[in-house]
Amino acid sequence: MAALKKQEIKYIFFAILVLLLLFRFQIGHVPAEVDDHFLLLHTLMELFSIFVSFSIFVQAWTTYSSHRLKSQYFIGLVFLAVGFFDLAHTFTYKGMPFIADEFSTARATWFWIVARLIESIGVALFIFRPSQMQFIKRRWGLYVTILFVSICTAIILTIPGQLPVLLNEHGVTGLKVSLEYVISITIFITLAILFKRYLKKSQRNIDLLRMIFALFIMMVGELFFTLYTHVYAIENLLGHCFKFIGYIYIYRAIYFPEIQQIITDKKIAEKQQMEAELKLYEVEKSLSRQVFKAHEEERKRVSRELHDSIGQSLFSILVTLNTVNKDQPVEKNEESLRTIKMMTQEAMKEVKEIARSLRPSTLDDLGFIPAMRAYLETYEQIHNISVHFEIKGKAGRLEPEVETALYRICQEALTNTAKYAKASKVYVSLNMDENSTDLMIKDNGLGFVIGEYLKNAQRKGIGLYSIKERAEGVGGSAQFHSKVNEGTTIEISVPRSK
Repeated sequence: MAALKKQEIKYIFFAILVLLLLFRFQIGHVPAEVDDHFLLLHTLMELFSIFVSFSIFVQAWTTYSSHRLKSQYFIGLVFLAVGFFDLAHTFTYKGMPFIADEFSTARATWFWIVARLIESIGVALFIFRPSQMQFIKRRWGLYVTILFVSICTAIILTIPGQLPVLLNEHGVTGLKVSLEYVISITIFITLAILFKRYLKKSQRNIDLLRMIFALFIMMVGELFFTLYTHVYAIENLLGHCFKFIGYIYIYRAIYFPEIQQIITDKKIAEKQQMEAELKLYEVEKSLSRQVFKAHEEERKRVSRELHDSIGQSLFSILVTLNTVNKDQPVEKNEESLRTIKMMTQEAMKEVKEIARSLRPSTLDDLGFIPAMRAYLETYEQIHNISVHFEIKGKAGRLEPEVETALYRICQEALTNTAKYAKASKVYVSLNMDENSTDLMIKDNGLGFVIGEYLKNAQRKGIGLYSIKERAEGVGGSAQFHSKVNEGTTIEISVPRSK
């Protein structure tokens, strides 16, 4: 609020200076020789104003879809027309080489008046009737504006002699002065009502203050055009300067906030992206650690099983072999050989169990369904959990990577059920059709809150992440449903073929 107060004081100060300048010229003409350089200065000021006018339109055109109010596009069309008429005014001004005849001054003056009328009325409509501008379509608005400008330009260029006289050898005519006053009064009314709105607002806006200042400067500029006696008068030049300043402030009031908002949104989006990338990086690091940990745990398990089972069996075989001696009775040696044979068979069985736990040969030889049947039978025996396995649709072989992914998903899900769920029953359903294979694993265990699990996934292992990654790795998807004391359901869907 303090910053806004400073802006208000600054604008009031400049407004007083502008009024003092206007009153000085109203009381008495300030002599100044600008004839030698007026044409160049006039052309530069007009080109600056034209550039701002077209910039307002370009901004309105490019941001049409993001406008909160379509009336912002309307004011863009207004300044497009103003820019074209000011361009025509510049090219036909006295002293310019493009159209040099007895009507060049009349043409330039009419282009000026038409531009100012459109400008004042358009700004008034933009401020007081914004809802009426909502119907304007992007391309049709442009087409209508170009058609209107073309018709007016054709009339002014072709029949300037039949138009009312605005400027003669004695200076400006009464009609010209009257039109300038009409334009000034229109701007003043718009300014007064807008200022009244500004004072009533509990939360005052700097952009509204800039719009008020823009209208004030434009109004003063128009009043200067009621004072000059000939086209090269200094009042004329000052009027052009004020018009240019007014345009700059209109642009700042209407479109500069949008540019600032775009920059702000961009910065916020970049910050959010950086935060998301950082979080993703942390998640990736966490998952990588969990994957490495899982690999190490699996290696430890295999190493432990090899040492505890196979290693002990081989050691026992070696010890028993040492008891075989040719000096011993044949019966005792035969008994030792029978023991060695039995221990060797047990060792071979344990090797097969370890190999099957790593990757069952059934999965490669017969496919996912036979491998799952064998795994579920063993699972029931080891964990004492009842498993119901149901197959729907047309069963058959899948892509090798799909079969591997589904098998590992079942292993992961059922292992978690055995470890954490305290379930007594598990239902496994496989639905296979021409396009997809759907796998559902449902238990009647303790269940859990998925949101809390995801927050604490680092403590609980890769779990759901592993299942989701495996499903998505073969072009599928995974969904998880769980409620406390109501069990957990995992739904996997993978395409039947690539």
